[in-house]
Amino acid sequence: MRRCGKSSLLELFKEHLKKQNAKFIHINFESLEFEHLSDYKELYKYIKSKIKSGKYYLLFDEIQVVKDWQKAIESFRLDFECDIYITGSNSHLLSGEFSTYLTGRFVEIKLLPLSFAEFLEFHELGNNLSLEDKFQKYLIFGGMPILAQYKMDEINSFQALEGIISSILQKDILARCDASYILLEKITKFLASNIGSLTSPNNISSVLTSDKNSISRNSVDKYIKLLTSSFVFYEANRYDIKGKALLKTGQKYYIADTGFLGVGIATLGIF
Repeated sequence: MRRCGKSSLLELFKEHLKKQNAKFIHINFESLEFEHLSDYKELYKYIKSKIKSGKYYLLFDEIQVVKDWQKAIESFRLDFECDIYITGSNSHLLSGEFSTYLTGRFVEIKLLPLSFAEFLEFHELGNNLSLEDKFQKYLIFGGMPILAQYKMDEINSFQALEGIISSILQKDILARCDASYILLEKITKFLASNIGSLTSPNNISSVLTSDKNSISRNSVDKYIKLLTSSFVFYEANRYDIKGKALLKTGQKYYIADTGFLGVGIATLGIF
């Protein structure tokens, strides 16, 4: 998900490689230093000029900036002894598209917001709070790493979370398809207010249609898939000992970070 620490994790891995004296090339395509590497041929020439003998680790941050980047990645894999690590913005590259671009030759590392244990490491909460009180703060603020800089200030923290969820809806979803912002809001609100309950696109479609917002079951299903592909929600499929029950519709959806529920997102009209 946006702002959950992908680039920071890549930086930490780079520092690990330095300590191991491993050979690596790290490119963050958001830097103007690499502005000239705008297509796959230029990127291939640049990497080829840098690689000597031995194994290399190739680290590419925000790879979607490079046109037809997957062609360069495939060539690196074939032509050099290397391990390749890439990150990409969800506004241009959703999780499910890797299988199309890289034909299955990849391992996806899913990065989640901070766990409670990691939350305690990021935030200096002191010893005057009980573990239960600290957990309550975790439930309210959530585990987005960026909140550490606001030191539990509610206004700044919730504004940051507001900006994240707004960016996801606007840039990761609406910018990619012909969708209605109002309907996306309503579906997001429905899923967020029914955490852990069985949900089906048919039910949502029926409710919205009765509310003078006609929308098909397939359209609802598309919206939900975009929300899960952008990692706003995670889907839990049915599990039942009786085999036929697996054929029944109905999944449960869980929001990626409890902080989004705590925000209220009143200005967006979502929660």
